[in-house]
Amino acid sequence: MTTSPKHPILLVDDEPEMLFSLQALLRREFELHTAENGHAALEILQQQPIHVIMTDQRMPGMTGIQLLRRVKDEYPAIVRIIFTGYADLKAVIDGVNQVGLYRYITKPWDPDELIQVLHEAASAYEQCAAHEQLLVDLCDHLQQGQQLTSRLGAEAGAEAFARRGSDLLQRLEQALGTQPRRSQA
Repeated sequence: MTTSPKHPILLVDDEPEMLFSLQALLRREFELHTAENGHAALEILQQQPIHVIMTDQRMPGMTGIQLLRRVKDEYPAIVRIIFTGYADLKAVIDGVNQVGLYRYITKPWDPDELIQVLHEAASAYEQCAAHEQLLVDLCDHLQQGQQLTSRLGAEAGAEAFARRGSDLLQRLEQALGTQPRRSQA
C-alpha cells in the first residue's frame, strides 16, 4: 500500500462489467470515479478534481476521442488515456494529434502494467501541476520585485532591473496563458 494520497482517476466505459473489473483491480491504488458515457464523465469532471481520465474509445453517443477533446479544452491539466478492444489506427492518430494522449492501451491489458501506467500518468499530472505552481509563484515574486523597484526610483541599476523584470513577467504570463496581472505600485 502507498502512503501518499490516492490520485483521483475517472474511468469511462459503456460496459458496466468492464467498470466493475477495473474498480476491483484499481480501488486499492487510486480514488476511482466511473461513468458509463461521455456525458456522465463530463458531469463528474464538473464536480470532482480528477488527475487522470481513462476512457474506452468505442461508446455510443460520444467516442473516447470526442470526450477527450472536450477534456483537453476544458480541463487541460488532466492526463488523458484511451483504451479499446479494437485496433483502431485512426483513433490512435486522432488521439495523439488532437487530444494529446498520454497513452493508448489495448484490451485486454496486463493488470500490473495498467497499474504502473496509471501511476506514471498520476506522476505526470503532479509534475505538470508543480511546474504550473512554480510559474505562478515566480510570476508573483516578479510582480513584488516590480513594485519594489518602482519605489526605488532612479537608484543605480533599478531601471535596468525593472525592464528585465517586465520582460520576464511578460514571458511568464505567456507561458501561463494568463492575462497580464500588473499590480499598481
